[in-house]
Amino acid sequence: MNDDDFKLLGIFGSRARVEILKLLLALEFRSLSEIAEKLGERRCKMTLSGVLKHMKELEKAGIVRHEPGIFTDKPDARKTIYSLEGRERVEKALHLLENEVIPALRVGVIFSETVRLARQIQGNRHGPSEKERLEALLAACRSEGVYKYLTNDEKKKIELWRMMLSAM
Repeated sequence: MNDDDFKLLGIFGSRARVEILKLLLALEFRSLSEIAEKLGERRCKMTLSGVLKHMKELEKAGIVRHEPGIFTDKPDARKTIYSLEGRERVEKALHLLENEVIPALRVGVIFSETVRLARQIQGNRHGPSEKERLEALLAACRSEGVYKYLTNDEKKKIELWRMMLSAM
């Protein structure tokens, strides 16, 4: 991956931009004012200039396009109509992000916390609450949604820590 690829990934690094994409998937053609209003309903309230800034980023990435206001004789950003460019591509990208990328990254967070706590317990620096927390994390690691993203090495460590806890 090169720097441009990371810039593209950055598009999805903003909750506001992801919400804008979801809105445009649901609503098709919308003005800046309508997008700002709908974002507010989704608890992602921002000013028109803030929305415009995000729209320009999405447009630069080739995800959104705009048409100047049809019913006005002078440029007015509030009356500019926005729509998605490559609707199916955007749907697929959001689907992969929500169903593959984010869950895989969350697994990293869960496993990292599990490692930290297991090492703490191995060093005899723990109380009953840490042991209970580790048991809960190990159970989470064995759940279907997490287990499928673990590496073979991580799965072995999970089993080792489960045996360690059962021996305590």
